[in-house]
Formats: sequence, C-alpha cells, structure tokens
Amino acid sequence: MRTINKNQNKMPAATSAQDPSPQPLRDYLSEVKSLSNYIISVPIVLLASYLFFNIAQGDTIIAWGKEDSFFEWLTALFYFIGAILLVLTFKKNKNIFLLLLAMVLFFGAGEEIDWGQRIFGFGIPKGINKINVQHEFNIHNLEIFDGKTMKGDAKQGIARFLEMDMLFKIFTIFFGFVLPFCVYHFKFISSLTQKFKIPVPPISVGIFFLVSWICLKLSLSALPMEKDVRHYWRVYMAGPEIAEFVASYIMAIVCLYFFNNRDKNILGKDFKQLRSL
Repeated sequence: MRTINKNQNKMPAATSAQDPSPQPLRDYLSEVKSLSNYIISVPIVLLASYLFFNIAQGDTIIAWGKEDSFFEWLTALFYFIGAILLVLTFKKNKNIFLLLLAMVLFFGAGEEIDWGQRIFGFGIPKGINKINVQHEFNIHNLEIFDGKTMKGDAKQGIARFLEMDMLFKIFTIFFGFVLPFCVYHFKFISSLTQKFKIPVPPISVGIFFLVSWICLKLSLSALPMEKDVRHYWRVYMAGPEIAEFVASYIMAIVCLYFFNNRDKNILGKDFKQLRSL
C-alpha cells in the first residue's frame, strides 16, 4: 500500500514537469486552439484592410472609403448580421443583455447608412440639419456627438468623451477585452457576471478590437502629407471608415459565438471557465 501511495504522489509532479507553463497561460492557449474556427478569419480581414489603406493609391482609398461606398456598406451589413444573430439567440434564452446589444448593433447599422436617407432620397428636418455637423439624417454627427463643432473646429479635452466614435472605441475595447480579462482573473467580477448572466465574449476574438484601433493609429500617423491638403484629408478620413468595418466584422464573429452556443450555459462566464462546449 505504501508503494502505491508513493507512486500516486509522484504523478502530479510528473504532469507538472511535462507542462511547466502556468495555468493561465495554458488556459489562454487552450482557448485559442478551441476557438480557432472563430479567430482565424479576424486577423486576415484586419491585415487585408489595413494593408489596403497603407499601400493602395489615394484615389482608390477614397473611392472605397468614402460615404456610401464599399467599406461603409460592409460595416452596416455586418452590424445588421450581428443584430439578427443576437435576436435569434435571445429567442432561445431570453437574455435581456443580448437583446440590448442587438439593438445597439441595429442602431449602428442604421446610423452607418444615415437610416437610408440617400437610398430613399428623403430630406433632413430643419431642426436636425441645424445641429448636424455633416447635415445628414443621423445621431452620431449631431454637434454634441461629432468630433467637430458646427464651425468645423476639432473638439479638445473632455468634450471628446462625448464623441460617438470615442464612445464606440471605449465600448468595444471594454466589452471585447477588459470584460473577459476581468471575469477570468477576478472572482468577484465573475460572480457578478454569472449572477446577472452578462454575455462575455471570448478575449481571443475581442482583443482584435484593441489591435484594430492600434493599427488605425499607426496607419494614420504613417500617412504621408501631400501638397493637395484636401486630397490628403479625404484619404485620412477613409482610415476610420476602414476601422469601423473591421470592428463590425469582429462584432459579428462575437455574435456568431453567442448564437452557436445558444443552447449551452455560457452566459456570464468567460470561455476559459467552461469545461466543455
């Protein structure tokens, strides 16, 4: 009996010797391996989008990145797809947070195309036109939410935190990266998310929200100045449009993750806390 107990006591040590990496690292690597089907397309889309912005001709970038063009329509499409996936998931588990997120994505899709203003050719109410920086039928370009004032001056300081673009960046980075990180590493936060069934995206997908915004900053800073300032700024402004498309694609992948696991008890939990899916 003593010999058996002695050998049994040695088994965990042998396992540790075979895999000396800390448990969190093993969990993160296991998540990446398990979710490879979700992850694999995201860096491809991200790299292709920013390579296009960095190497394509200026006129081509403008043509694809301007209003009512390729990237804007793809952004609206993927927000709409994400919203549909979340509504279908809500029908199965009745989670109010998924429905709220679906409403946010539907709002984003509508805002992206100005709620069909140019498609259906309707006019802008005078009240909105007076306070909309771009004179479009949307909310995100209202002076309080836009990055510029009605006079065309860029906002500075605390006023920037009311910009819709800034709010969106904060939301995606918090939702996709900070939330799953905290749920996995802090028990009291995990207890709260499980209690209220808050949807937690896999960080292996959500981290690309952060990566995308870093790529945008680097791409814009590397953009060479041109003699034609107007042309330069038209190219420059295509960058945020491309970043919005990348974010919408990442969000659609997150929504697909929730949809594919709608029959399983994943809400409130980080993927690494799940033993089987």
